[in-house]
This record gives sequence, structure tokens and C-alpha cells, in this order.
Amino acid sequence: MATAPKAKKAPAKKVSAKKAPAPKTAAKKTTAKKAATKQTSPAFIKVAERAVNVYLGVIGKSVDSIQANLETARKQNEKRVSDLEKRGAKLRKQLEKRVDSIDVPAFDEVVGDARQQLSKVQNQVEDAVVSVKDRFTPAKAA
Repeated sequence: MATAPKAKKAPAKKVSAKKAPAPKTAAKKTTAKKAATKQTSPAFIKVAERAVNVYLGVIGKSVDSIQANLETARKQNEKRVSDLEKRGAKLRKQLEKRVDSIDVPAFDEVVGDARQQLSKVQNQVEDAVVSVKDRFTPAKAA
């Protein structure tokens, strides 16, 4: 028994609810608001001026303090330099006395001593070389 193929049904369409269009609102009229110019009160002006004066006063006092510190530092620096100069002159005199009291041999004497010591060392080295040669050379049989 052969059965005939069944016909396919088309899928059911989804029904969506239609939204009603939003009601149009009437455009609001914009009225130009005039910015009212505020008058500053004289009391506010006085307070603001006082605040500015106080601020400038703090800056002025700081500048005065810094200048005073610089002036005192310069005066102290001059005094310190003069004290150091006096102490240096005194120390220089002391050092000159000590250097003058040191007996330094004459250059010629130092050179002569160095030559004598060098000749002694050369003689000792020559003697050592001769003794080493004697040890390594075979003794002649008599």
C-alpha cells in the first residue's frame, strides 16, 4: 500500500499587536527670559575688597620677611668671611714657622746617597749572579 505524501502546512504567522502612534504634543513656545542683572551690594564689595587686601597683605609680609632674611644672611656672610680670612692668616704664619724649622738636606746630598745605595745593590746582584753561575757550571776534574 502506497500512501501518498502528505502536503506540508505553512507555518502559522505570528500576529503582533500594533501600537497606537504616540499622540503629538503641541510645541511649547519658548519665551526669552531676560537675565536679570544682579546688582552687587556694597557690603559684598567691601567684603571682597577686604579679602583681596588680606591676601595681598600676606604676600607682602612674606616678601618683607624674605628680604630681611637675605639682608641678615649677607651681613653674617661678610662677617664669616672676614673671620675665616683672619684665621687663615694666623694659621699660615704658624705653618711657615714649622716649615722653616724643618732641616731639609740639600739636593746634591740626597742624590749622592741614592747613588751609593744603588751601587751597593748592583754589587750585591753581581755577586749573586756569579755565585749562581758557579753552582751550575760543572767543576773541572783535576
